Amino acid sequence: MKSLLSFELYKIYRQKSIYIAIILLLGLITLSLNSQSASNRSSYYKEWEGEVTADKYEQAVAANSALMKKWESEGTPLTEEERAMSGVYEKLSVLYRLEVQRQESVASVTEQLNAMKENGEKGYELRKTSTTLRMLEDYKIDKMYYNRAPAEMIDFVNTFATLISGVLILIGLSSIFSNEYATGMDQFQLSSKYGRKQVVTAKIIASIIYVISIVGAWVLYNFIFRISVYGGGGWQTPLQEVFKYRVSPYGYNLGTYIMVQIGMHLLGALGLGLIVLLISALCRHTLLSFLISGFIFAMPIAVRSIFDLPLPWLNKLLEFSFTDVMRVEELFITFQTINFFGLPVSYPSVAISVTIALSAVSVYLLYHTMKRKEAF
Repeated sequence: MKSLLSFELYKIYRQKSIYIAIILLLGLITLSLNSQSASNRSSYYKEWEGEVTADKYEQAVAANSALMKKWESEGTPLTEEERAMSGVYEKLSVLYRLEVQRQESVASVTEQLNAMKENGEKGYELRKTSTTLRMLEDYKIDKMYYNRAPAEMIDFVNTFATLISGVLILIGLSSIFSNEYATGMDQFQLSSKYGRKQVVTAKIIASIIYVISIVGAWVLYNFIFRISVYGGGGWQTPLQEVFKYRVSPYGYNLGTYIMVQIGMHLLGALGLGLIVLLISALCRHTLLSFLISGFIFAMPIAVRSIFDLPLPWLNKLLEFSFTDVMRVEELFITFQTINFFGLPVSYPSVAISVTIALSAVSVYLLYHTMKRKEAF
């Protein structure tokens, strides 16, 4: 089995197109990130970092008002330092107001829950409201740190990381079976002493290792690039400080959320990798395998971003596609659930379950497909 696995890994990693794609993608992404990069402003946050209190909020509002009055009275642009400090004041003010809004939401949802209980309501809606209240009570938006590095790392997964993983999975795995049909190697493997099951198992394990290496590579790139530009602070900041997640009730800090995000992305990438293997086993031509796999990967993005089809049910369904699981973002921006026999199941839990189920089906069909193939 070791020799089979080594051979399958060699066949995957020897493909020159993989390394050409990596160089092109990382080169273009680095150029894009460099053009977007701002200076490290962590020094401006030192005095204000830590707990967000009412006193700090009042001081920040007063300091920012003084800057605005100076700008209006003198009519001269603010200096770089003054603009940076104004940003700090505004961020602290926003966080304080978000915490106030969270507390108001807790009171509102509590009142709603009590009313539902008084009316004798039971079932899904009651459980969903109770879960929402518990989530809102389990976190506070009470800390501010300079968090540009982890915030940018989080955004990277939704954009560039999904592109990197998807493209490299398509290039590396779409030919893993179909290329052997073209060379006649499939006949040798179908009649080899190792048996079909061992051959398929080796390909699956090799593909899993390949996908993990892809994700590990961009995680390392993303971490090194962001830390080198923005420094290494801000991991303990509440997730809600990132603009896209301001209404999210998930009580993660940025460090924890990044780990959750990477795990979800890896799960989606592995699922995509297994479906690409299955398509490769079903297609005798590598190009056809690549095109079908590419359609499965790109279709969820195209439906939303390009075609914008007025089909709510389709958009909901695509939120659990491999591509959207790899992007992760939409699963955590708000708290959404499905009604599973009266139980509210969160979208991330549904996405994990669907991805695991589809991956298991892909593996089963892969073994079944190869078992039925005949050697001539």
